[in-house]
Amino acid sequence: MQIKSIQLAFSVLYHYFDECVKKALSNLPIQRVDIPDSLLAQAESLVLGKLPSEKKKDLPLTSIFEGISQQNNSQQYLYDFKPLSPDSIFPDLQRNEGHQPFELWQHLAKAVEEIPTSHRENINLWLDHFDTALQCYTSQITCPYDQSISFYDFTKAVAAFVVASMDKSADKNRPFLLIQGDFFGVQDFIFSGGSQSNKQAAKLLRGRSFQVSLFTELAALKVLNACDLPATSQMMNAAGKFLIIAPNTPEIHKKLDDVQKELNEWCIKNTYGLIGLGIAKMSAGKVDFEQKNYEKLIKLLFENLETQKLKRLDLTDTTQSVQEESYPNGVCEMNSFFPALPNSNRSIMTEDQVKIGELLAKKQRIIVCDVGTEINNSYRTQTLKLDMFGYNVIFTDSRKDTKDFGHPVKLYQIHRFWDFSLAKNTKDELWNGYARRYINAYVPFDEQEQIKTFDEIAQADEGINALMTLKGDVDNLGTIFQKGIQPANIAKMAALSRQMNQFFSLWLPAYCAEYSPNMYTVFAGGDDFFLIGPWHSTQKVAFEMQQAFKRYVAENPEIHFSVGMVMSKVGLPVPRLGDLAEMALEKAKSIDSGKNAVTIFNRTVKWTDWQQLCDLEDEIHRLAKDYNISTSYLYSLIRLCEQANDKNNIESTMWRSHFYYRTARYVIDKLNQEKRDKALNEITISLGENGISQYKINFAIPLTNYFYQKR
Repeated sequence: MQIKSIQLAFSVLYHYFDECVKKALSNLPIQRVDIPDSLLAQAESLVLGKLPSEKKKDLPLTSIFEGISQQNNSQQYLYDFKPLSPDSIFPDLQRNEGHQPFELWQHLAKAVEEIPTSHRENINLWLDHFDTALQCYTSQITCPYDQSISFYDFTKAVAAFVVASMDKSADKNRPFLLIQGDFFGVQDFIFSGGSQSNKQAAKLLRGRSFQVSLFTELAALKVLNACDLPATSQMMNAAGKFLIIAPNTPEIHKKLDDVQKELNEWCIKNTYGLIGLGIAKMSAGKVDFEQKNYEKLIKLLFENLETQKLKRLDLTDTTQSVQEESYPNGVCEMNSFFPALPNSNRSIMTEDQVKIGELLAKKQRIIVCDVGTEINNSYRTQTLKLDMFGYNVIFTDSRKDTKDFGHPVKLYQIHRFWDFSLAKNTKDELWNGYARRYINAYVPFDEQEQIKTFDEIAQADEGINALMTLKGDVDNLGTIFQKGIQPANIAKMAALSRQMNQFFSLWLPAYCAEYSPNMYTVFAGGDDFFLIGPWHSTQKVAFEMQQAFKRYVAENPEIHFSVGMVMSKVGLPVPRLGDLAEMALEKAKSIDSGKNAVTIFNRTVKWTDWQQLCDLEDEIHRLAKDYNISTSYLYSLIRLCEQANDKNNIESTMWRSHFYYRTARYVIDKLNQEKRDKALNEITISLGENGISQYKINFAIPLTNYFYQKR
């Protein structure tokens, strides 16, 4: 059955290809089938939410972010006709006319030839590779009917609906089933602690973060395989969530119930309920996808998923919720939830996490196969000890190794072969001949190619040796998804999810690799991110992210993110770092309903003020150097900041006179006569008016940064 659905999906994609691609794709492993024009037209209407209008050709793709919640926006941000890279995902008001869409079609035709020859024996595997090639070369090309929807998002959605529509046993009134998955317990899982969890904290965090991404990918794969659906039926997968389009049949419902039961049992058996993965199902009719009804459909979809969260692990029904564990070897030293293995201080889960943390520095690809599959080990493949939802996960090296995996490919024992390598810089193109998953994170390495410890990272900045933990997420994302896209349709929602994820999972690691190599991205994807780095460099990265995100969303003032930053000495338990960063983020989010804020040193400011505060920090350094200003004088300004901020105390209005007195006595009087007037004027304006008067207590932020740099 899955072979038929794969043929259907690929035939839909092929239907829309440029002629040069069709000629180049004459010898393919997937047999094409005829699809009735009426079925294609119906699928197009479902994807667009209306009857298709006149076809558009070779127009540049516009930014989907630009029109969100904005009225009468006259500007138009466009994407260049370039292959997918961290740099090309940014739109611009001035598009480079030198690039044309036919170049991307030529790239696609060539890319297909780079898919491993042995993988032609497994068309499910081959289609997953092809889907990534399609994303790399057509996500910057406009679809036939709407300039704001890419060719990739449009054709993939049409393919999903055609596959679902061909099942004759589907409900006549509501033939489609929206399957949404959500990972529960991400924070608890990543930041779980034990007596020795700080020992290999960097590797452990990296391994856990990668493992979380794998859980979601493999749960989605489990659903696709159970429902006999191709890779193209998965519309979205980001931030621990996925969305799959399936036919609404009793058989599909039964299979999904079985998958949910299997996932529940695995999570209970192997994590004791620390994590869970819920599957929410919602049937839909053709009219539900119309533009006038689509907002209601998405609202119901979100509500359905929230209800599913309340049924986590199905503990009161079929799942065995009480496990007989005696912990004969004690608890795991890195996660006190889990029992230690015999002759070890670690659990099987923790051993895999540490191994993942090590292998991510050495390997570039993973194989997902059936448990018990015989894989050639002559090229240093590494298999995780614990299976994931019935799949073995095997790490391997570059593409030269894949020639020895032909036999299990032919037997369909290998389900996926994913490239998780990171872009080396922001210009680096992504296609490597394999399906790609954005599930890796950037970590710093030393000269011996070993992951840097937090102690080494803390020493990277001038001044005090300390870490800065940063946590952030996009503000009001639910509102953006439910109400921001007008007119709304499923293709736009899929595009929005994919593009939001790519900023954090594609651009951010590449930026760190190129410009901030001491940064550690614990996780970054979907709409949120968690970073650990040197105390001062992390602030610069946060601001560069904010500026880049502003460009990424076409300068739309309605789309932004907030962050919380917490400074700490090395040695603070990682779970505590997570808690403190979360508290700082909550404080940033509480500034007002609009948010768009940053919290640091327990002070919260808007991003619009952050640049001025950074400039003031530079000015403090300049003034201190030019006029030999003492640290004790600058420390005294914090008290004046507090006075200026206290509107309820009448004595606080005297901060100006205190400022002038202290400045004259402790700075100006110690200078040569010819410098005094100029110094008084500059200090009064920069520190007094632009600093204390304008920012009050928040002027303590640049002052604090100055003090820490002098330690």
